[in-house]
Amino acid sequence: MKVRTTCLWMLIHYVLSGKSFQEKPNIVIFLADDMGYGDLQHFGNPLSRTPNINYLTDNGLKLTQFYSAAPMCSPARAGLLTGRYPVRSGVWNSYPGSGSIFMQVMTDGLPHKEITIPEMLAKQDYKSALIGKWQLGVGRERQFLPTQHGFDFFFGIPNSHMDCPCISKCFYPHDECNADHCRNDVAPCQLMLNDVIIEQPLNLLDIAARQARAARSFIQEKACTRTPFFLLYSFLHPHIPHFAGKLSRNSTLGGDYTDSLAELDWQVGEVMEELKNNGAIDNTLVIFTSDNGPALPYLELGGFSGAMKCGKHSTFEGGTRVPTIAYWKGRIPSGISTEFLSHLDIWPTLRSLSGSAPDDFDVILDGFDFSNTLFKNEESPRSSMLYYPDYPDPAIGPYAVRNKRYKAHFVTNCGKSCKYLGLSDEYCEMTFYDPPLLYDLLLDPEERNNRNGLPESKQILLEMTLLLESYKVDFAKSILQATDPRSQLCCNPGCESFPSCCQCPSNYTKEMFPLKKECDLSPLDFRGKKYKQSCVGRH
Repeated sequence: MKVRTTCLWMLIHYVLSGKSFQEKPNIVIFLADDMGYGDLQHFGNPLSRTPNINYLTDNGLKLTQFYSAAPMCSPARAGLLTGRYPVRSGVWNSYPGSGSIFMQVMTDGLPHKEITIPEMLAKQDYKSALIGKWQLGVGRERQFLPTQHGFDFFFGIPNSHMDCPCISKCFYPHDECNADHCRNDVAPCQLMLNDVIIEQPLNLLDIAARQARAARSFIQEKACTRTPFFLLYSFLHPHIPHFAGKLSRNSTLGGDYTDSLAELDWQVGEVMEELKNNGAIDNTLVIFTSDNGPALPYLELGGFSGAMKCGKHSTFEGGTRVPTIAYWKGRIPSGISTEFLSHLDIWPTLRSLSGSAPDDFDVILDGFDFSNTLFKNEESPRSSMLYYPDYPDPAIGPYAVRNKRYKAHFVTNCGKSCKYLGLSDEYCEMTFYDPPLLYDLLLDPEERNNRNGLPESKQILLEMTLLLESYKVDFAKSILQATDPRSQLCCNPGCESFPSCCQCPSNYTKEMFPLKKECDLSPLDFRGKKYKQSCVGRH
C-alpha cells in the first residue's frame, strides 16, 4: 500500500506542478523471420501454439492485406527501416550467384545516407534498441552495425544464423541441427553487445531467454525515466535451422517448426508483460509482422503461406503478404482490417506519431502515414505497390504492380518453391507476359483465376500498365556484391585456420541486463528533494 500511495502522490505532484508524463508513444515492432501468412493460429495453422500473439490479434487490429517491401530478408528489412523500396538503397543484386541478402563475407552495408527509423525518431528524443537479427551489413571496420544506424543499443547477431557452421545443439536438451540448413565454410555465429563480440559460437538454446531479458531491461530503464523508446525485436525464429530451448521443445504437435514458433511467441509474451508491469502498455504502439513469406522448399520445415501462391523469393502473394497485427491498448479498436498497407508505411506513420513533420527530413519515401487507418478506421492512403523479385534487374524493373483491387504480373518466377507446389512450368522459370496476368486480389487472393481476356480486363490492364510506367524508381548501386572472406567477424582475430578458429569463451552474464532496478520517477519536489521509489511491477 505504501508503494501505491507514493506513486499516487507523485502523480498528484505532477498534475499540480503543471508537468506531464511522457506524451510521445513508445513503439515496439516484433519482426519474425520467414514467417508465412498462414503460420499463426489466428491466420490458419491449427498446429501452432501462439497464445501471446493470439492476445494481440484478439485485442488489436488484424491486418489482412499487409505487404513486405521484398520477398527476401535483407531488402525487406531495409525497406521497413527506411520507408523506401530497397533498390533505392542499393540492397539488391541481379546476379544469383552472388546472393540477394547480406552474408558474413560481404563487406558493404546499408548506406549511411539512408535515414532509418531510429535516426528519424532520435530527432524527437527517442532511444532505440535492436534485439535479435540485423542482416544489413557489418563492414570491415564494423561501420554498418545497428549502432552506426541510429540504434542506441544492439544485442543479437549481425547476420542470419543460417549463415554459420552447424551448431552442436539446436533443441533442448541434445537434438542437433539439420546439417542441410547450415554453412560449413564461414565463421561461427557471433553474439554481439553493441559492436563487441561477447560469444562465438552462439548458444542457440539460451538465445531466446537472453534476448527477452535484454528487452525487458531496456523497457524498464526507459519506462522508469519516461524516455520514449523504440524497440525492434527482430527474431531469429522461425528461419531455418530451427531451434528451441527447454520451455518450448516438444511443446507443440507440429514438431520442430511449431516448437520454434512457440519460442518466438514466448518472447512476445515476455515483452508484453514487461510493458504492463512498468505502466508503459497504455502508451505503446505494438506491431507484429514478418520480413517476408515462408521458405517453402523446406516443406514442413519451411512454413505455410496459407491460401497465398508461392512463398519467399517470389512476387506472388505468398512472398510478400505477411501476417501483421497492430495493437495499442485503448487507442486501436480491435477487429479485422482489409486495408492495403505495407512495411514501407511504418516510417512515415512513426514520424507522424513522434511529432515530426514531413518537412523535417529531406528524403524520398515510398510509404504513407496510415495513422487514421489504425485509429479511425479510415481508408488506407496507399493506392499502389510495386513487387520486386529476389534478384531485381534495373533493365526489367518490377515484376508486378497492384492497385487497391487488381494485381498485374508482367514477369513471374516462383523459383525454388515450384517443384514442391505442383505449379506449371510457366511459373517455375522467368516468364514474360504481354499482356500481363491479371488477378482480382479482393476476390481471388490465391491468384488462381487469370482475368486476362475477359471483356472488362482490357481497360484495367491499360490502367495497370500506365501505373507501372508512371512509378519510376531509381536503382542505387548494388551493395550486395563486394566480398572478402577475411572480413568476417572474429573474436580471435589473426588466429590460424581462419575462420573456424574464431571461437572464444562466452562473456555473457545476466548482470549485463539488470532487472527490477529503482526508478527515479520525479524531478525535485517543492522541498528540493527527489522521490526515489521503485514502481516496477507495482502499477
